[in-house]
Amino acid sequence: MTSTEREKVLSALREKPLKLYEIMRRTNIANEEACQSLLLKMRDEGLVKFDIHKGRWHLG
Repeated sequence: MTSTEREKVLSALREKPLKLYEIMRRTNIANEEACQSLLLKMRDEGLVKFDIHKGRWHLG
């Protein structure tokens, strides 16, 4: 994943919490596993969080 994709994800999440497929659509990341991997890496860095009850990612 490139830093550009990271910025696109952060930009999309600034608007509102999103589900995985919504993030993929807004950022043009076609590979679900690559997008999930990027989100998990960003979660480990404290940039984003996952709301397990709503199934949405949001800024950390």
